[in-house]
Amino acid sequence: MIYNEKESTDEKAVQRFKTMKNILQKPAWIRGTVSWDENYKDVRSLIRELKLNTVCVEAACPNKGECWEARHVTFMILGEACTRGCIFCNVTGGEPDSVNPQEPANVAKAVRELGSKYVVVTSVTRDDLEDKGAGHFVSTVKEIKTLISDVLVELLIPDLDADPDLLRQVAFSTAEVVGHNIEMPEALYGNIRPNASYQRSLKTIRMLNSMKLEGAQILVKSALMLGLGEGEKDISATLRDLKDAGTDIVYMGQYLSPSEEHYPVKRYYSPDEFASLREEAEKMGFKAVLAAPMVRSSYRAQEAYTKASKAD
Repeated sequence: MIYNEKESTDEKAVQRFKTMKNILQKPAWIRGTVSWDENYKDVRSLIRELKLNTVCVEAACPNKGECWEARHVTFMILGEACTRGCIFCNVTGGEPDSVNPQEPANVAKAVRELGSKYVVVTSVTRDDLEDKGAGHFVSTVKEIKTLISDVLVELLIPDLDADPDLLRQVAFSTAEVVGHNIEMPEALYGNIRPNASYQRSLKTIRMLNSMKLEGAQILVKSALMLGLGEGEKDISATLRDLKDAGTDIVYMGQYLSPSEEHYPVKRYYSPDEFASLREEAEKMGFKAVLAAPMVRSSYRAQEAYTKASKAD
C-alpha cells in the first residue's frame, strides 16, 4: 500500500511523511540490468500466457533483466494484492482476489518450460484466508515436483501468523528451503511495517527450525534490507536474533525506494560495508551468507542453497 497523503486526516502524519522525502543520489554501484534478449522475451511471454505473477515485476526488482536472461523467475502466488500494506513495498495493497485453483499447476508448467532446476516461490500476505495461503504453497510444491521430479524448491512465505500447524504444512511440503524475511530491525517496524511484527517473524523462523526435530528436511532462510535508518548495532542485533532463531541462510541487500511515494532511502551502504557485514554474519555461524548492494531475497538462491547444504 502506498501512503496517500491526500486521504490522511492526520496532518502531523502528513508532515512526517513529507519530511522523510529526502531523496539521496544513487551511488555508482547501484544499477539494474536491462535486457531484451530472446530468453527475456520468452520468459515475459510465458508469464503472460499462464497468467502468473512474479515478484520480479510486482516488487520492481532491479535484477529482473539479469535473472530473466538466465530464465530464472521468482513466482508470486495467491494473487497481486497484499493485506499488510508496508510503506517500503511496491506490491499492490487493497482487496485481494479469490485464489486461482489453477495457479499451482500453471506454476509447474512454467517451471518445466523454463527448464528450471531450482525455483523460488513466494506470495503476498493473505491474512484474509483461513489458512493464510499455506495450503496453496503445499499444492504448488506438489504440482512442481510431480511434473519435474528432480527440481529443487525454495518457498519464501509470509509469517502465517506463526501458526505451528500452518508452518508444519509448509515445512513438510518437500520444499528444500523455507524462508521468511525479517526485513529490518525491530525498532523500524512501527513506522514502516505497522501491520507486521518483528517478534512474530522471529517466532515463525524459530518454529520452522523446530520442525527439523520432527523430521522436516529443510534449510531456513531470512533476509534484511539495509538503508532504512538502522544503525550498525541494530544490524548486528538482528543478525544475532536470526542466528539464535535457527536461520541457516541469511541475505542482506540495499533498500531501494520504488517511488517517491514510498519510504525513502536513508543511507546507501558501499560494497565494502556489505563485505564487512558478510564477514560478521559468517563469524556468527550462518551456513551461507549473501550480502551486496543488489542482493534480493531470491538472488542466486541455488548457490546459497548448495553452500548451506555442504555445511551440514
